[in-house]
Amino acid sequence: MLERAIRGSVSSIVGASHSDAVSHHHGLNSGGGEDLMLYPENHPLARQMPGVDQAIAYRTSLLNCLIAPDPRKHRSIIEELVRASIPVRTLAVHLFAPVATQLGNQWCTDEADFMQIAVASTRLSMIVNHVSHAGAVSTVNLNTQRRILLARTHGAQHTLGVSIVASCFRDMGWVVDGGSDLEVDEDLYTRLSSKPYDLLGISVSRIDEARTCSEVVRRVHAIPKNRQIKIAVGGPAVIAAPMAFQRIGADFVTRSALDVMQLASHA
Repeated sequence: MLERAIRGSVSSIVGASHSDAVSHHHGLNSGGGEDLMLYPENHPLARQMPGVDQAIAYRTSLLNCLIAPDPRKHRSIIEELVRASIPVRTLAVHLFAPVATQLGNQWCTDEADFMQIAVASTRLSMIVNHVSHAGAVSTVNLNTQRRILLARTHGAQHTLGVSIVASCFRDMGWVVDGGSDLEVDEDLYTRLSSKPYDLLGISVSRIDEARTCSEVVRRVHAIPKNRQIKIAVGGPAVIAAPMAFQRIGADFVTRSALDVMQLASHA
């Protein structure tokens, strides 16, 4: 279960094969595949992103610093990544997501113990957040900027994926609200009522929460002012069983970093 949580913590951003088309009614088309989870550069669309080779070159050093006893190593790589000026969306697809997947593999094969993985996941979240905010320089008019509200279900305890999703949207010029600290509860509906949003993204941890997500979709769209909001679901449960979420009413069912990139472009 922990292995799935760590692997799935990349939420809607670790995935595999992707189609070039984006379907607004049935979600983004993604297949499975360990190779593309670890090596997204094998997909032609991902390969076209700027700074791919630079991002790939950091994989080994990032993974090593995450599990190193000395915490100064992960602080150094933050400085390196900021100086490198690689687009955050490229880092999300080609560095952060594959390294998170590799952490899950190391747990699964007993190459790392529980504490090492817990510390590594925390460090990776810190790196993602720091690099994302350091690279957030928007010239878009705030009055016309698109907005996304991110939340998680109550069962979603591993929220690294939410951070990576936020970094992608922020890098593409969106205003990002909510995050891993916002659960699907009354606070979510209060926020939706207080500001206009173009997209609501929900990270789901357990397959049995599909019914909860369906209720969220119904309740959000029951409010006239919210009927235009698109709703996307992702997370460990969606990666494990995407078909369970295809008919809950969500506009997008996302399983990978490339899905997120396409979603941000089409939402």
